[in-house]
Formats: sequence, structure tokens, C-alpha cells
Amino acid sequence: MKKLLFSVVLLLGMYAVKAQGPGGPPPPPAERAKNFFTNERYAAFAFTEDQKTKMTPMLVKFYTSSDSLRATVPADGGQEAFQALAPKRAALAAPYEQAIVALLTPEQKKTYDTALAAAKERNPNATGVFTGGGGRPRQ
Repeated sequence: MKKLLFSVVLLLGMYAVKAQGPGGPPPPPAERAKNFFTNERYAAFAFTEDQKTKMTPMLVKFYTSSDSLRATVPADGGQEAFQALAPKRAALAAPYEQAIVALLTPEQKKTYDTALAAAKERNPNATGVFTGGGGRPRQ
């Protein structure tokens, strides 16, 4: 009986931990760059292999720089510390966003313009689609 009770408690504990969702540090920049192309958010762009080859090093550099910037936030900095980084992150993201947009076909640019308009509708401070936008939601 004790073993059964222990097993049930253990299973409930594992379920509770899993229900909290993923946690911990983000994957390495190279892995995030690879995952970028499988993200359903960007499926409408239908990137070509040539575009993926050119974009991957840009994304790795962006994610590496963004991680370095995020690492400057003190552990006890809270939400305000991250909000203070928004202008710096937007400035960091802008050249990468522009370089990626320059690789798009005319049809993909239409998709980009639509996605950017939708992002700005949700958040007037949005500045991009591919690099996280750089804006903060209104509260």
C-alpha cells in the first residue's frame, strides 16, 4: 500500500512539474537559429534553402548579441530591468531585421508588411517581425 501511495505521489509530482512548462536558459544561438525556420510563426514566408543559408549566421550573431545584452540584467532586476533593455535590444535588432528583409522576395515582403502591420496593431512600439520586435506591450 505504501508503494502504491508513493507511486501516485511521485506521478502527481512529475505531472505538476511538467505542467509548469519549459524553464531554464534558452537553447544555444545556433539551435535557436535552426529552430527559427521550423517555427510556424514564419511558415508563411516559405524561405528558400539559399535564404536559410544566408540568414542562419545572421540569426546566430543576433541571438548571441541578444543573450549578452540580456546577461547584463541583474538576477534580482525584475521586469523593470528587462524593460530598460528594450531600446538597446531594438537598436541591436534593427540591422539584423533589415538584412533579413533585404533577402526576401517581393511576395515575401508583402507577407512581411502584413505581419509587421499586425505586430504594430498589437503593440504600437513593434519594430520588426523576425528579431522580436523590440517594443513593449502597452499596459
